[in-house]
Amino acid sequence: MRVFAIALSVLLLPVAARAQEKVQQPKTDPCTYTIGGKQYEVPIGVKICFRSPPPYGDQYSLQQCFPPLSEFALVKRGDPRCERYEDRQ
Repeated sequence: MRVFAIALSVLLLPVAARAQEKVQQPKTDPCTYTIGGKQYEVPIGVKICFRSPPPYGDQYSLQQCFPPLSEFALVKRGDPRCERYEDRQ
């Protein structure tokens, strides 16, 4: 019985180590969003500006992919921090 317990623990140690490595690895998947049923990817670190459909004005939501996509300012079109513009539908 003791031999069985030792053998089982030897077999489970590599599995537990791999599971712990997966938990500690930073997420490297790009951020995604959907407009009009089509999905788009935003690479990590890229800033994108979204505007809601009219009549909501000329302000854009400046968001950056960390992930997830996070809003951190309201800007006007032409702001140099925006790398891409999108109008939500």
